[in-house]
Amino acid sequence: MTEHQTDSQGPPSDLLALVVYEKESVGDCVDRDAVEAVNGHRFPADYMEFIAHLGEGSFEESLGIRLPALADWDTEGRICPISAEALADPLTGQWTDAEAAAAYNLEDMLIWGETAGADTLCWIASDKDPDAWPIAVYSRGDLAWTVYPCTLTEFILRIIRGDFDECPISDASLFGMESPRFLTVRQETALMDQGINPWP
Repeated sequence: MTEHQTDSQGPPSDLLALVVYEKESVGDCVDRDAVEAVNGHRFPADYMEFIAHLGEGSFEESLGIRLPALADWDTEGRICPISAEALADPLTGQWTDAEAAAAYNLEDMLIWGETAGADTLCWIASDKDPDAWPIAVYSRGDLAWTVYPCTLTEFILRIIRGDFDECPISDASLFGMESPRFLTVRQETALMDQGINPWP
């Protein structure tokens, strides 16, 4: 594996500089206009850059990143709103902060990832500008939502650097980890098909 950096500035390139991955085997080519048409909205620019350079996959099998739906029939395991069943569950409506509970609606959430600790990772997609969407985490430990006013790449970068006062996800194995690995779904599947454990 090798490290790869881009010419872009800010959290996406800072994140890439810390992560170990196979340069030639990652990244998903996503047509932004087609994705917007299928999903009915744009996605944050830093997320689209992340997908272009790393793609759908996970960091150390601890934190997984989804792709958006690429066609009307392509919805399973993709970025999506919270399900009607989950919205109807009283536990889903718990928040760690009363001000956040008053400011945000669960119907505006878009799930972009999950963790090994069964946390749900979302954007609060209420702003017309996707680059202004904050991150919300539903912790299985707290059974409540916590809002983090940062982008997806900033959120992941701060976890890897250990920059939060405490780890915002239930599985803390990635918190403060030096040179975490990233594998795409394709790479994990190929290794498993060969009888190789992707995460020894």
